[in-house]
Formats: sequence, structure tokens, C-alpha cells
Amino acid sequence: MARPTIGDFRGTADNKPRQAPAPEVDTKAPADAKVGAAPTTTGDFLTVVEVYRENLKRLKIDLKDAESIYDGVLTKGYYEEYVRLRGNTRAVFRTRMYEDHLRLQTVIEMQKPQLALSQDELITRYNLAASLYEWNGKELKHGTDEDFDEVMKIVTRLPGPIFTVLSRELSKFDSKVMAVFDEGADENF
Repeated sequence: MARPTIGDFRGTADNKPRQAPAPEVDTKAPADAKVGAAPTTTGDFLTVVEVYRENLKRLKIDLKDAESIYDGVLTKGYYEEYVRLRGNTRAVFRTRMYEDHLRLQTVIEMQKPQLALSQDELITRYNLAASLYEWNGKELKHGTDEDFDEVMKIVTRLPGPIFTVLSRELSKFDSKVMAVFDEGADENF
């Protein structure tokens, strides 16, 4: 029994391959330009140091503040920042330790969230608990797993809008710290 033909995909005899159009060259350097990615207005390429400083300027981070953050992490092992919500209500965020990342990774592997929304919420909750070192004037300990569990209880009992505000502020804090430790930081400090 002969097999049925599924399709005849042969072209005609005079069918020639298509030619791709030549790519357009953009001479403007994007805001997040990397070394050698694009020439500046003078035609020179940006160095790692120049790209780093331009990124800090774009993010409105003063070079002295960046140096203070960098030095704080190197000397004390962390950088922390106060966040005022209203009146005397404030939080203190601290850079997370690698063990916090490992804890989060373990929880994600164990819980296996099915939705991206669930995974994002889990990451936000754990990062907030790991970074929150003071809430409403009360210092929060992070020395043991039991201490972390206590901070997690505080985080999960926050009113939804406050959790959202703190999450947004933590995102700004993390973005600032990551910008300070971006490529080129070593050459600047």
C-alpha cells in the first residue's frame, strides 16, 4: 500500500532565494549603551567607566552616594536605607545576603508555583522579609531561621496596600543597589 502524499513543497525551477535587506545603522547611543555598543556624538565609543557614570546619572544616583553604597557593602557587609511612608511610619531596608537567595530558591523549588503571578508574589514576599530590618520603629532580627519566620509573619499580616507600597519601595531600593554594582563599578571606586 502506497503512503499518501502530505504535501508537495517543491518550488518552481526559476524560484530563487530571497535577499535579506541590508540592516539600518543607528548612530545614536541608546540610554543603556554598553561599551563599544554605539558611538557618542563625537564618534568615540564609551568606556566602561563612562557607561557606568551615564547610567548613574540617568537613574539620578549621585556618584558620592554610589560610592557610599559600594563601600558600605564592602566594609559592613550590607547597605541600608530608611523609607518613610507617612509621618513616623518608616521601614529600613537592608541589602540581602546570599543565604536569603538560597532560601528563596529552595522555597520556589519546593512549592513549584504554577502561575507567574504566584511566583512573583512569592519572590516579592521573601525578598521583602529578607530586606526588612525595621518596621514602625521596631528592629527586626535576622540572625536565625526562626527570626526570619517571625519577620515573615509580620510581612504576611501587613494590610494589602501597605505590602504593595513596601514592595514598590523595595523594588526602587534593589534597582539602586544593582545600578551601583553594575559593570564598571570596580573601575570607578
